[in-house]
Amino acid sequence: MRYSGLFLASLLLLSGCQSVASQDDATTPVAESGSDDPRQFVDMPAQARGYMRQDMLDHLAAMSEIMGAMSAEDWARAAEIAETRMGKSSMGKYRGTGMGPGRFMPLEMRQLGWNMHEAASRFAEVAGTGDGPRAWAALQDVTATCVACHYSYRTR
Repeated sequence: MRYSGLFLASLLLLSGCQSVASQDDATTPVAESGSDDPRQFVDMPAQARGYMRQDMLDHLAAMSEIMGAMSAEDWARAAEIAETRMGKSSMGKYRGTGMGPGRFMPLEMRQLGWNMHEAASRFAEVAGTGDGPRAWAALQDVTATCVACHYSYRTR
């Protein structure tokens, strides 16, 4: 399949995002503020950090399911997964708890999150048309926001 290289590259990219997200694991040493980690530290309560970690892990699983659906050329399924689990319709689930992760993020980090949700919704629209090459390109916009955020910010 002509997209297999892109699929493999996306999996490798996402596994890198997973390793960054897994820094919340209690068994992972926490970088000290004077460490070599150049990312901006974002302090948030454990509950908010837990919600964010849960979302990041679900986004990673959703990306895997999306790529599987795309590989099978099941564009409608890829679109549905993207919109419901990563798109704009997935936002706001912690509203009213006082612990939504976004309220503890610097504006630039929050903007990256909004960009990811918007990119996922745009991807869903494109994938829904069945245009494979455009859908793969739109998916890259989603992963680019993940990479930008994970390379710029940390919570541990």
